[in-house]
Parts: sequence; C-alpha cells; structure tokens
Amino acid sequence: MPARDLTQERLTPADDLRQLLRQCELKVVALKGSGAGAVDFVHLMDQAQSLFQRLEATGVDLRAERTRWKTIEQQLQSHAASLVREAQAAGGLAQLRKTSDPTPDRWWWFLDEELHRRQQRTLRRMAIGGIAALLILVVASLLYRQFLAPDPLTQQVTRLSLHAEQAIQEGRLEEALAELETLRELTPDDPEVFIRLGVIYETMERQDEAAQAFKRAQALLTREEDFLIERGIVYLQLNQWEAAQADAEAALALDPESTLGYWILGGVHEAQGQIQKAINALQQAADLASTQGNDTLYAMIKIRLGIMMGGGSGIGP
Repeated sequence: MPARDLTQERLTPADDLRQLLRQCELKVVALKGSGAGAVDFVHLMDQAQSLFQRLEATGVDLRAERTRWKTIEQQLQSHAASLVREAQAAGGLAQLRKTSDPTPDRWWWFLDEELHRRQQRTLRRMAIGGIAALLILVVASLLYRQFLAPDPLTQQVTRLSLHAEQAIQEGRLEEALAELETLRELTPDDPEVFIRLGVIYETMERQDEAAQAFKRAQALLTREEDFLIERGIVYLQLNQWEAAQADAEAALALDPESTLGYWILGGVHEAQGQIQKAINALQQAADLASTQGNDTLYAMIKIRLGIMMGGGSGIGP
C-alpha cells in the first residue's frame, strides 16, 4: 500500500486559512507595481477575514493565526499608499466599493479615505522649520475651510490649538502646557494633544505624566509609526535633535515610505548645519509625496528645498 502524501492533506480545518495567510504575507510586501493585482489582494483579505469568523465560531483555536494576521494588517498599514495607488488600475477603491459594498470591519477597502485623513493631519503638522509662520497661516486657512461657520466649541479648540502651537514654536512651554491641558478636557480623543503634553511633561522632568500621556496617544493611534512621527515633530520644534532623529529613524524602520520621517530628518540635519544631508532627506520626502499623489505636500516640501538650496534657511554648511 503506497504511503500517503500528507503534504497534500488538510491536517486541520485551519489549513485553508493558513494558505490564505501565506498568500497575504507574500502579496502585502509586493503591492508596489502590482497594478490590478492589488485588488486581488484585497479580496484575499476578505476571504481570510470570513474564514477567521467561520472557524472561530466553531471554537477552533486560531491564536497563532491571529498573530500572523495582525502582522499582515500592520504591514498593510505601512503599504497603504501603494495599495491605493495600484488599485487605480481597476478604477480606484472608491469605485470598487460601490460594487463590493464592504462592511466597516474590512477597513482595507477604505484605505483611500484613511490616507486622506493622514494627509490632512500631515498638512496641519507641517508648521515647522524655516517657514513655520507661513505654514501656520496655511493651517489656519485649512481649518477655516474645513469648519465653515464653526460652532463655538470648534472655534475654541482651533484657537487653543493654534496658540499652543505658537507657544511651542517660541519655547513658552508653561503657556503651551496650560492650553494643552484645556484641550485635553475638550478633545479627550485627540492623540496629538497627548503627544504634545507628553513631550512638554518630559522636558519639565515630569516623567510619570509624560509616560501616561504617551500611552494614551499610542492607544488612540492605529500605527506606532504615526505616534513616532508626531512625537518626533514636537521634539524637532523644541530643538531636541537627538530625540527627533531617533523617532524619525524608528518610524522609517516601520514604514520606509514615511514622507514625514524624511521631513524630520531633513529638519534635524538642517539645524545641525549638515545641509547636504538635509537636502538629501527632503528630496526623498518630496519624491515620496509625488509618488503618493500628495501634490500639496510635495509643493510644500519643494518650497522648503528651494529656500534651503537658495541659502534662505539661515543655517550655514
């Protein structure tokens, strides 16, 4: 009697799921340049999600598979721009949602909207470096357009945010802290408020309060790299170069396509007088913004590069 080929048999009901996970693991890191294949990946994610639900409903222990799934989700968050860009070959995610009608828990179908929110947050956070005053005006303009005829609470939050931002820029930490502590009560789910609070507490050597603020911010943000970028920007504003560089490099290790990671590195190098390194980092940021289709961010980075290369930064080589 011939021996059975056990590799061709399903040893457990979870084998189908493991095969799907393996396909997802291979495809999530190869989204760039995949074209319409990115849509196939989205459907693979759907299949894996459905199979998880069916198997777990029968009591199958899928803890190991859940760990793999979480890693895939984290990688997808890091490659979100590639997925959104490649899906354009099939009409784009917004168009595809009309026929697929995905449920909200299948968040990969909504990554275009998530990227838009990230870009809006990026624009609000670009008020750093040599053109800070100009960019603060841009932020104010964006906020006004977003909240046309805003209610009193929104007006108060916007005013406090801008005041706190300006106070941080000018090193008036006690004043910034007072504004941010008020904002914490008004907007308890805003991670940016907690990150600023954490950095200021840390600077004031109030370590326990800093740790609590950072922990809250990390809980509110879906990606660790977003937390690192936001904190790195605040460190940069406060001239804490080593901390800013450490956060930027850690964020880039998690997401090599982080435009703001290179933006922060550019700011650090510029402040330290390493102008060529600053230009190289900002050029990488500009290239990424262009590839990701973020024209507004690309234009802002090119302005910064133009000022630096034209000698307008005020920092010598």
